[in-house]
Amino acid sequence: MNSSTIVQTDISSTLCKQDLIKGSLYSALRHSYAIACWSNPESKNWDILIDPQPTLLAENKTPYLHKLPSGFLIAPFKSNAAKYFIQNKIHIQLGDTVNCSAQAGHESTLEDVLQTSRLAKDTSLSLADLLPEKEFLTQSADQDYINGVEAAKEIIVNSELQKVVLARSKDKQVNLANLETVVLNLREHYPLAYIGIFFHPETGLWISATPELLLCTDRNGTFKTVALAGTQKYNPEIPIRDVSWTHKEIEEQALVCRYIINCFKTIRLREYVEQGPRTIQSGSLLHLKTEYTANTSEVNMQELGTTMLQLLHPTSAVCGMPKKPAIDFIERHEQFDRKLFSGYSGPVNMEKETALYVTLRCAQVHANSITLYAGAGITADSVPQKEFEETNLKMNVIGNAFSNL
Repeated sequence: MNSSTIVQTDISSTLCKQDLIKGSLYSALRHSYAIACWSNPESKNWDILIDPQPTLLAENKTPYLHKLPSGFLIAPFKSNAAKYFIQNKIHIQLGDTVNCSAQAGHESTLEDVLQTSRLAKDTSLSLADLLPEKEFLTQSADQDYINGVEAAKEIIVNSELQKVVLARSKDKQVNLANLETVVLNLREHYPLAYIGIFFHPETGLWISATPELLLCTDRNGTFKTVALAGTQKYNPEIPIRDVSWTHKEIEEQALVCRYIINCFKTIRLREYVEQGPRTIQSGSLLHLKTEYTANTSEVNMQELGTTMLQLLHPTSAVCGMPKKPAIDFIERHEQFDRKLFSGYSGPVNMEKETALYVTLRCAQVHANSITLYAGAGITADSVPQKEFEETNLKMNVIGNAFSNL
């Protein structure tokens, strides 16, 4: 793909990360461009992609990851819904230095982004002016969710359904004056999470601090996916190695592991490495995590990423097991549209690497509020009130990030 590269050598000393993130978001929203801004786990660097003419991928089809150009992929929870692709038209890298590049024909757009970033120090430059307000609807009662858990338990006991992830949403009024600070604070407080904020004219603006990798492939051909399930509040007085888990949480994690292994069996993949489960910390929460890796060259499966994406999404960690009855239950009992929540997003073929993350610990951002989303895995051993409290803990990841400014 032909492109011209513009390297900015004079902006790193005059523009900080806050300015460039805010300026990029403001410029993209003002012109209805698609934008993705993210920071990988265990990194303080950021990447920003801007695409004035983003691609809408076909419904009912899994994207062919190995055939996509360099960019950023966004998909909703519903696997048969449209996906969105942000091509690498403009790329800004924020690390110890700032590097910017633009494809031929987009140089002026990049300059507009940088000029807007220079104005970002002006507090009157408000992202809220560019977003629609959301009318506050009547919030569902806490008891509605608890009743849903009870219904799920009854069905699990009396049918083939083993687990279902029941989700809920909640609106929260916030001030968007310092959205870029929220993003950077999430990076600071959740060092092991994937932090992302992205906008597409069809989806609106979303922010996520997810602990869950869906899949990745690196430049050496290594494929990786994880099973992440089980949640409890982190207690700093208890060392991670001494954390104990209930039978319900261990079984919930085991179900996700079995789901991944069954996917491997479907494609006759036998040469993989399993590590875990182990307890990991994600901010104020703890989870059980198991990693699975395979070398695509050794197993002669160059399209493993695409094949596993088709099999995995939606995973049992966000849907349930078996998949079809779990989805049927969700469609009958969840009284809202998950949209991008529990879908996936992430960079594709960026420097020969792809990493897609499950869109969890997330919110849709409006001019005057955010809509928070969270779910909990329901099994026969679930305690309804505890499952409701777990969704609150998960919502607090983003909710508190806005509250603590």
